Amino acid sequence: MINSQRNKIAPISIFFMLYISRVVVTLTNMQSVSSGMINTDMLISIVLALGLNLLLCLPAIWCYKNNNSPFEVKGVNLFYALYFIYLAGVNISRFSYFASTVLNPEASAWVFSLIIAVCAGYASRFGIEGLSRFSAFGFILIVLTVVAGTMFNFKNYDEINLYPVIRNSTREIAENVFYITSSSVEVIVLLCLGKRVNGSAVKPFIFSVIASFLTTFILILFINATMGDAANLQAFPVYTMFQLAKIGLFERLDVLQISFWIFGIFIKSVLLIYCSSISIKSYKNSTKCIIASVLSLAVAFVLTEFADTSTITPTVYMAPYFVACVLIPLLTLIFKKKNSGDELIEKF
Repeated sequence: MINSQRNKIAPISIFFMLYISRVVVTLTNMQSVSSGMINTDMLISIVLALGLNLLLCLPAIWCYKNNNSPFEVKGVNLFYALYFIYLAGVNISRFSYFASTVLNPEASAWVFSLIIAVCAGYASRFGIEGLSRFSAFGFILIVLTVVAGTMFNFKNYDEINLYPVIRNSTREIAENVFYITSSSVEVIVLLCLGKRVNGSAVKPFIFSVIASFLTTFILILFINATMGDAANLQAFPVYTMFQLAKIGLFERLDVLQISFWIFGIFIKSVLLIYCSSISIKSYKNSTKCIIASVLSLAVAFVLTEFADTSTITPTVYMAPYFVACVLIPLLTLIFKKKNSGDELIEKF
């Protein structure tokens, strides 16, 4: 039996947060972080990426199980705090790009970035418990929306659009595997929040990865089956797929997609800003949340105003991922001694 503790969350809550964080990537920039064409062999890349993702997560999982966190290494925790801020800025900029090009082309992207950053910074001050409750609601909304979007697109589903199966080159398929794998924050969130989970976080973490990849697989399958080659002409293919869905006379299912997309962006931004704030032990938590939100807004502003978010090379996201999520946990296992003192204190 798991007893409730303050500033602790249930294992199912970490599942909700990690699942949402991963699915949001599919909704924002699948087109811009993929190589070649979006077609059926993208499904092969997703399956291979799932296996690679779970394999690369092993060092972090061992760090967590051995109570040997890289966040306890001086200097490394600051690197992770800045990395969380960078990821939050990327997350905010992706939605701002969508909002300023599709929802309201007359508005500047930085306006949407400002709104999300302010709201996320304010919400992160309330701690992990409030975020976990909101994530449960967001998870239910996302699942219902995905079910509705696919169910009411069955009449547009045409298997002929799935052929030929292999159209991208071997290199493009391999690049997609690495791109999809590196579009992830779950590993470092596990290391950051592991001690705040009231129980083991390993199974919820693994299930969240599998469930989010399964959701991505289903969405990409329906994108290919409903739109065929036209999917490659869309900047936001998931959004277009929801536009094609209809319920009787109701033809605006894209409203559902936008709604849970906003929920997902907000939850992920709050999660990243909160993780950044607790990565540094000193200073007041509310102050750190404010600073993190301001810095993430600055990152988003640079990406939206001085760079083309839709054409940024995925390598910009890949390199930091392998350093933060694979290399540092692996080096921690090799060189850092197990922190048995904290383990004894927790048991006591």
